[in-house]
Amino acid sequence: MKRPASYTRVTAAVRRTLRINRRMLPDDIRLGRVALTLVVSVALFLLALHVPAFMAPGADMTDSAQRDYAANIWQETQTSLALVAVVLPWLLYALLWQGAPWGRRMLLAVAAAGVIVTTWFAVLSAQSYAALPRQVTGVVDQVQGRVIALRGGGNYYLVISDQELSADRSWLRPGANVALWVSPRGHAGAVSAVTEVGGN
Repeated sequence: MKRPASYTRVTAAVRRTLRINRRMLPDDIRLGRVALTLVVSVALFLLALHVPAFMAPGADMTDSAQRDYAANIWQETQTSLALVAVVLPWLLYALLWQGAPWGRRMLLAVAAAGVIVTTWFAVLSAQSYAALPRQVTGVVDQVQGRVIALRGGGNYYLVISDQELSADRSWLRPGANVALWVSPRGHAGAVSAVTEVGGN
């Protein structure tokens, strides 16, 4: 006796499922490949956070303040590269490994957008590292979090380490005379106290 076509299709669909913890998962969800992609993503993220500078800095490395500036700006670049490393493996996953069509298209769109945005930030950070910094001196008007405002001198974002920022808070207050080394993006990679305000 010939079985109905609908019965055959249902039976085939059931056989293509994987039972895990009493839940039925379609075989389009390839857990092994997802796990591998996740491991690669985490590994690349950690690697990017420790990648050494591979381009020439715009700062004068013979000056201690500018060396600190370059180190802090490069940490910002490392963070941007790490974000690229998080999303790039998922873009490759969507391109190379077939899955459910709707899921693959959704992952491809999200991963591609993530790669474009994070790469853009990484390029901006790298350009800041390679660019010539400028020194800005002035009197602190206010400090809110990592944003420092100078009297008549604009606002700058501090990209120094958390430890350095905590240590500087003892003197980095309104009324203090400071010298900043600032990138073209307005990110201050080095801050120090000065005895008097000089010109830029």
